[in-house]
Amino acid sequence: MNKTILLVPYWILLFSIGFGWFILAPLVPGLISDFNVSAGMIILLISIYGYAMVVLGLLSGFLSAKFTARFSLSLAGALSIVGLAGRAFSTNYDELIIFQVIAAAAYPLAMAPVGSVATSINQDKSHTIVGISVGSLFMGMAMGSFIGPRLFTQLGLQNTLLTTLVLSVAAMALLLTVVGKYPSKYQGKSLRGSFEPSMVKNWYIGLVISSLAVMFSSIASESLVDQSVADAIAYGGLFGGLSFLGSGLGAIILPPVFERSGTLKTGLIVTSVLSLLSIFVLAYFLVHFSIFYVAASGFFLFGFFGNSFWAMAMTSTTKYVKDPAQAGFATSMFSVATNLGVAFIPVFLGPFFLSNPAIGISIVVLMVLVAFAMSPTLRVGPDDVQSSSGEGAEV
Repeated sequence: MNKTILLVPYWILLFSIGFGWFILAPLVPGLISDFNVSAGMIILLISIYGYAMVVLGLLSGFLSAKFTARFSLSLAGALSIVGLAGRAFSTNYDELIIFQVIAAAAYPLAMAPVGSVATSINQDKSHTIVGISVGSLFMGMAMGSFIGPRLFTQLGLQNTLLTTLVLSVAAMALLLTVVGKYPSKYQGKSLRGSFEPSMVKNWYIGLVISSLAVMFSSIASESLVDQSVADAIAYGGLFGGLSFLGSGLGAIILPPVFERSGTLKTGLIVTSVLSLLSIFVLAYFLVHFSIFYVAASGFFLFGFFGNSFWAMAMTSTTKYVKDPAQAGFATSMFSVATNLGVAFIPVFLGPFFLSNPAIGISIVVLMVLVAFAMSPTLRVGPDDVQSSSGEGAEV
């Protein structure tokens, strides 16, 4: 049996989590009206998923390493169902946020140990598996952003939220048919050696790419409003959806291409260069909005190349450890670092960028330029030791 087939339910689970997460973005007005709360309180609901990764990411990697990925993924599916069900039937904001926290806990449990899943199923195709896994999550986020408004118009708020529950139940049912066949021999006895100082370079890349993607999706509408652009809010929402769509497609398409052709090192460099070019196009044409298609292309292309770069940097962390049990903890640390960036950088850099766009463009380009400079030094295979600095320092 082709072991890769076992991963399809896992990818559907990740898609369902992304869908349930970002379907809330276009539903903000309806949620504000139904629960009689401020926009900030509704936006907090969306942010909870990122905070969940920061708080639970390392714990998720630990659970995967000590009890195997079966336990972590089954728990993720169960929590997603409970949280999304409670969310759909919540009668007040207090209930809503409690069940949103439960649903959000599924995200780190499913995503953080992706390294264990990838290396235990097929270590030789770990970049492909991680890329498709990350891409599945982002495709779910994009689909939620794109079709959420139409579902809301046709079905109303509660039935729209119920669609996320139906998808989650289907994902769990499929997962249960295969999760028992996931390798269990990689249960770890020790996490010693899960960290090396060179991983910090990977963390920086993950932090920069993810935080800038979230920041620009968040400030796009406001930037266009400041320029008195007609339909600024609609354009901002579309740009965010294009960014997620590009992220999903990039992670699914490019890492497998580079892995199959044996050009992963080249892939890291190429995607970092194209990330650098596309972030400049995105930032410049958002601030100097004149050609819609150029600005839209900037969002899509930064998502496409940036998230491919991000996914390969994440997989690269698994090449610093000795076995799949530790790989899950390595990708967990990467995910936590990434989401720490998402939690803080947009909050501080976003308003500064809006107030000082010329300096802001220089800052974001410099951030990605540093990531580009680091790209050739990342490890892409277990034998790729000399290309990374600081090897051998284990904890």
